[in-house]
Amino acid sequence: VTVKDSKGKALVKNTDYTVSYANGRKYVGKYAVKITFKGKYSGTKTLYFTIKPKATSLTKLTPVKKGFKAYWKKQATQTTGYQIQYATDKAFTKNAKGIFVSGAKTTSKSISKLYSKKGYYVRVRTYKTVKFNGRNVNIYSSWSKTMYVKTK
Repeated sequence: VTVKDSKGKALVKNTDYTVSYANGRKYVGKYAVKITFKGKYSGTKTLYFTIKPKATSLTKLTPVKKGFKAYWKKQATQTTGYQIQYATDKAFTKNAKGIFVSGAKTTSKSISKLYSKKGYYVRVRTYKTVKFNGRNVNIYSSWSKTMYVKTK
């Protein structure tokens, strides 16, 4: 943590301010960092940082009639489930849809009711549901590399 005053001058830790961190910072979640000013500075500031779950990667896409089946690597540690997103363009802006697959041990999902003989771009990411300020919040990993599949 680097703290600067209003003029951009870096303050000295333990002289001008102290920092306190939340417990359990090795697990996926949102955590608070509280900065308490002292000396000629006064007040407190609380900022938050996020620890994301590990990502996964697509291993295979199998075309089926009016759909496809997606396979990915299992990421069982600190994962609630997976989010699969598919679209008809690389930027995931046209006909983009996403589904959630709960269960960290699941490694495949069939997607149906799509257009036949149409190409789809697919990607997957992990998510973890955590409690933050009394609410359940999903924290997502980064997306996997995109793969392409053409339905039958």
